[in-house]
Amino acid sequence: MAELRDDLRFAARLFQKSPGFILVAVLSLGLAIGANTAMFSVVNRVLLQPLPLKEPHRLFWVVRHDGIRVTAPLSVPQYSFLLRQKHPFSALAAWPLVESGFNLSGEGPPERLVGARVTQSFFEVLGIPPALGRGFLPGEDKEGGPRVVVLSHALWQRRFESSPGAVGSSLTLNGELYTIVGVAPPGFDEPKGAQLWAPLQLNLASTEDAHYLEVVGRLRPEADPARVGSLVKAQGEQLRASRPGALRSGTWLDAGELQTVRFQGVRLALLVLMGSVGLVLLIACVNLANLQLARITDRERELAVRIALGASPGRIARQLLTESVVLALLGGVLGLVLAAWALPVLLALAPAELALPQRLQLDVTALLFTLGVSLLAGLLFGLLPAWQASRMDPRHSLHVRARRRVLRFSGGYTRWLLLVGQVALAVILLVGATLLVKSFVLLRAVSPGFDARDVWVIRLSIPKTRYESLGAFEALSRRIIERVRALPGVQAVGFAQVVPMDSELRIDITLEGQRSGGGSAGNPIPPHYRPVAHGYFDALKIGLVSGRLIDDLDQSGSPPVAVINEAAARLYWPGENPLGQRITMGRSIPQYTDQVPREIIGVVSDVRERSPHEDPTPIVYVPMGQVPDAFYTRFTPLLPKNLVIRAPGELEVLTAAVQREIWAVDPALPIMDAVSMEEIVSRRLGKQRFNAVLLGVMAGLALALATVGIYGVRTYLENQRAREIAVRLALGATRGAVAWLVVRQGMSAVGLGAVLGMLGSARLTELIEHLLFGVSPVDPGVFLSAPALLVGAALVATWVPAWRVSRVDPIMALRAD
Repeated sequence: MAELRDDLRFAARLFQKSPGFILVAVLSLGLAIGANTAMFSVVNRVLLQPLPLKEPHRLFWVVRHDGIRVTAPLSVPQYSFLLRQKHPFSALAAWPLVESGFNLSGEGPPERLVGARVTQSFFEVLGIPPALGRGFLPGEDKEGGPRVVVLSHALWQRRFESSPGAVGSSLTLNGELYTIVGVAPPGFDEPKGAQLWAPLQLNLASTEDAHYLEVVGRLRPEADPARVGSLVKAQGEQLRASRPGALRSGTWLDAGELQTVRFQGVRLALLVLMGSVGLVLLIACVNLANLQLARITDRERELAVRIALGASPGRIARQLLTESVVLALLGGVLGLVLAAWALPVLLALAPAELALPQRLQLDVTALLFTLGVSLLAGLLFGLLPAWQASRMDPRHSLHVRARRRVLRFSGGYTRWLLLVGQVALAVILLVGATLLVKSFVLLRAVSPGFDARDVWVIRLSIPKTRYESLGAFEALSRRIIERVRALPGVQAVGFAQVVPMDSELRIDITLEGQRSGGGSAGNPIPPHYRPVAHGYFDALKIGLVSGRLIDDLDQSGSPPVAVINEAAARLYWPGENPLGQRITMGRSIPQYTDQVPREIIGVVSDVRERSPHEDPTPIVYVPMGQVPDAFYTRFTPLLPKNLVIRAPGELEVLTAAVQREIWAVDPALPIMDAVSMEEIVSRRLGKQRFNAVLLGVMAGLALALATVGIYGVRTYLENQRAREIAVRLALGATRGAVAWLVVRQGMSAVGLGAVLGMLGSARLTELIEHLLFGVSPVDPGVFLSAPALLVGAALVATWVPAWRVSRVDPIMALRAD
C-alpha cells in the first residue's frame, strides 16, 4: 500500500507538469466511456435486464406468421383452441393489438384514459398481484359479464388521492358504470402505458377469424422452453386440420420468449450500436497508448536514472500502469457526467419499439459497468507503454545527454502500427455510419404517396353504448365533419378507421366469378382494408387516377362501392380496366362478409401504408357507412376513429377549436389524441433515425479522436526530431522539402490504415445490410468518401506539426543542444 501511495503521489505531480496532455486524455476517455455507459444503459434496459414480471423467462409470446409479419396477432378461435391444450402453458392471457381506450366522464370535463381490455387471467399470467383489492374473477371476461375495472397505481393516486375506499366505488367509462375492484402495483402499465384494465369479454365458441389478439402464455413448471415453439406450431396444424379456415394456408403459429420476441426488431441494431461505441473506446485507448509511448520517449532519461538507481522493471511498469489507470478513472468520472446528460437525448431519439421508460437513469449496474470499462481502458492503453519502458537499457540511454532527444528508445515501429490500427478502426466506423446516414437520407426522400404537410390526425374513441349502430355513428361523423369543415383555414376533412403508417387492418377479398383475391390460399396476403369518409382523399391529397372518389352519397343503404389503389389494380386485374369490376370483402370471415358485391368506382395513386421503405401494397377503400354491422360492433371499442384534417397552423390551436365543435355535437366525447401526419411518418422512421444519428455521432467522435491522436503523436515526434531537422536545414535542405518529408512519413501509416479499414469494412458492413435502404453494403461512393474524409483530416493533423518543425531556426536548435 505504501508503494501504491507513492505511485499515486508521483502520478499527481507528473500530471501537474503536463496539464495539456491530461486534459486531452481525460476528455478523450470521458467521451468514449460516456458513450459506452449511455449505450449500455439502453442495451441493459432492453436486452439484458429481465422484464419486471414474475419469472419472465417462463413467459412466451404466442404469435402467427402470416407472410408479412412474424409477430402477427391471433384470432379468438386460435386463442380458444390453445386454451384447451394442456401443454405447454399453465395459463394464457390475451388483449387486443390496438385499444381505443376509455372516455371517463362525470365530475368535470370528459377525460381520455389509456386502457386495456384483458382476459381474466392477465394479472395471473404476468405474475402481477394487486396492490389493493383483487384482479379479475373467472366469468368476468365472458360475454355479458359484469363491468369491473382495475386502476393503475398512478391513476388511483391522482383520481382518488390514494384512498383505500376507491375499491368498490364506481367510474363512468364510455357512458357505462364500472365498479373498481382493484389497484395495480406501482410502475405497472402493461400493455402500452395502460392506466386501467377492464375484462375483454370474449365468446370463446366464436368462429370469427379476425386476427386482433395479442397472446402471452406462462409455461408449466415441467415444460421445456426449447420445445415450446415446435409444440405450438404442431398445435396450430391440429387446428388447421380440424377447421382449415381457422389457420390459412401459408401461415402458422409459433411462440418465443416474451422479451426476445418483443425486442427482436431492434436487437441487431442495438448490438451494432454497442459495438460502435466499443470501437470508439478502442480508438481512444490506441490513441492514448500511442501518446503514452511518445511521452515515455520524452521521459527516457528519467526512467533510465530510476532503473540505474535500483528500480526493478516490475516497479517501473507498475508506476506507469498506475498513471494510466488514474487517467482512466478520471475519464470514467467525466464519462458518468456525460452519460447522465446523454440519456435524456437517447430517450428523445429512441423509437417506440425500444419501449423505454419515460425516465432512464444510471443505476448500480451502469456504475459498475463504467468502473469496469475504466479499469479495462487503463490497462489497454497502459500495458504496452509499461512493457516497453520496463525493457529499457539504462546504459544505452545514459550515454546520451539529457537534452538530446534522439529517438533511441525502441517504440517507433510500435507507434507506427498503433497509428495504422487507429486509422483502420476509425475508417470502419466512418464507412458504417455513412452507409446508414445515406440510407436514411434516401428513405426520407421516398414519397409516401400522400402529402403529410399541414395534415393533422385527431383520434376519437366512440362509446359503443351511445353509438351502438352504424347509422348512429354515421350521423355523428357527418355532423362533426360539417362543423370542422366550417372552421377558418380548414381545407379538407374526413374520417378514417386507420391512417397510413399508423395501424394495420387487412381483410381478404374475392373477385367476381369466384376468382380468388388477396387472402386466399393462392395469395395469402390480404389487402389493406380502409373504411373512410368523404374528404379523406382530399385531406391527404391522394391523387385520383381514374373513375371517381367516395362521396357523401356513398352511405349505408346505398349500393356498396369501393376505391382501390394502383397496386391492387395491377395485382387483381393485370392489363384490364378495374372500373366496374365487383369484389366481395371478408369471404373467409362470414360475420364480416359483404352481403352484396362491391363495385369498383375509382382507382387512386399508390400509398405506402406500412413504411416508406416498403413497396406499395394493395389497398381497398370503402365508405365508412358501408362496413358490415358485425365489423362495426367488434372494432368500435378497439379502434379509434381518426379525424383527418388539412389546415395550416398550430396543432394546439386547431385541437382546441375541433374539441369545441365536437363538444357542440356530443359534450361527453373527448379527444383521445392529436398528432401531425408528419409526426406519424417520422415515427415510422424512428429506428432508422436512431441508428443513423447514433452511429453518425460515434463516427464523428472516432474521427475527432483519430485526428487529435495523429496530431498529438506527430507533434511529440517532430519536437523530438528538432535536432535532426536542424541538421538537415543546416546542410541545405529546403523548408518545403523537410515539411514534405515529415508529412510523407506520417501519412504512410494513415494510408495503410485507410486501406485496411476499407477491407475490414467490406466484411463488417454485411452485418448491417438489412438495416440499409437503397444502398449497397459495399457502395463505391461511400467506400471512397468516408476514408477520404479521414485522410483529409489526418493530412491537416500531420501538416501542422510538419510545417512548425520546418520553421525551426537551425542555429538556435543546435546551440540549445
